[in-house]
Amino acid sequence: MRINPKGDKQIIHIHRYPAGVNAHYHVMVGIEGSISESLDALFQEVQATPRLSSIDTKITRLIWEELERGRKDNSYPLKPQRIVADIRTALGEEDIVLVDTGAVKMWMARLYPTYRPNTCLISNGLSTMAFAFPGAISAKLAFPERKVLAAVGDAGFLMNSQELETAVREKIPVVVLVWVDGSYGLIKWKMDIELGHHSHVDFGNPDFVKLAESYGAKGYAIKRTEDLLPTPQRALMDNTISVIACPVDYAQNMVLTEKLGELTQPL
Repeated sequence: MRINPKGDKQIIHIHRYPAGVNAHYHVMVGIEGSISESLDALFQEVQATPRLSSIDTKITRLIWEELERGRKDNSYPLKPQRIVADIRTALGEEDIVLVDTGAVKMWMARLYPTYRPNTCLISNGLSTMAFAFPGAISAKLAFPERKVLAAVGDAGFLMNSQELETAVREKIPVVVLVWVDGSYGLIKWKMDIELGHHSHVDFGNPDFVKLAESYGAKGYAIKRTEDLLPTPQRALMDNTISVIACPVDYAQNMVLTEKLGELTQPL
């Protein structure tokens, strides 16, 4: 509803299942089938005209401007835009980031620039929560020459943080960057949109530094915004297993929702 409050946007729905149509989600074109195959087919049709349209150019500009504003934002706890910008700076073009399901996924998927195939891996279809950390272990085994970072929410990380033992025992050097908010952030976001409030989504966290150290890994706690970028840079160079706990300001979730809801005119 907030994305299309006036019900006047033209929507193309690509999914394995038919769209759930309502006054705010009226589908102009519905494509039922494999999402990846449908997008590949569309790409084949448009690749003969590689130049970006004015709308594409404006969307690209808006995203880059948001990322650059985040890069310069020194507020604490850190805004998601700042965390994404610093992750991008810390990793090379060939390095791999795996992004867990949750609010972290929404921000990374929107803003993280990629320059090589399969360098930003997201469980977007099944939306498997807690896949990123064990996935990072696998990615490092497959590409030992590349740096690998798992961007995870605190809830997702706690679902299989015991895999730290596996990584330490097998000497698989990966970095886990935990976005800490003490909540099921994406569920809270959806509840706030749909209900105007949320409940039963908050929880307590352990000391992530001590948790990492108890398994023989390195642990870092980000206590100042300016400490974020050098910490994963150092951890990625250490050739060991590291956990970085970074407080995130998810008040930006609703700010983003409101901002997107205001885009009721053609771009």
